Amino acid sequence: MKTIKISEAKRNFTKVFARAKRGETVILQNGNDYVQLVPWTSPEPIPARPAGFFAADEETAGMRNTLGEESGPAR
Repeated sequence: MKTIKISEAKRNFTKVFARAKRGETVILQNGNDYVQLVPWTSPEPIPARPAGFFAADEETAGMRNTLGEESGPAR
């Protein structure tokens, strides 16, 4: 783990960025404030659902429409 002052990180940003990208723990310090640089990875895209994936028959749709009424506040 390497702690780098923010002024040094500004001057050598490309090198600091490369270290963090390799997975090295990089801590930036500005006075008494600290932040950690970590690589960000893109999440896998959510797969597209085929047409009609969420469709329900009449009975199921009717049951789902009454669930809100049952879970409402007590009167």
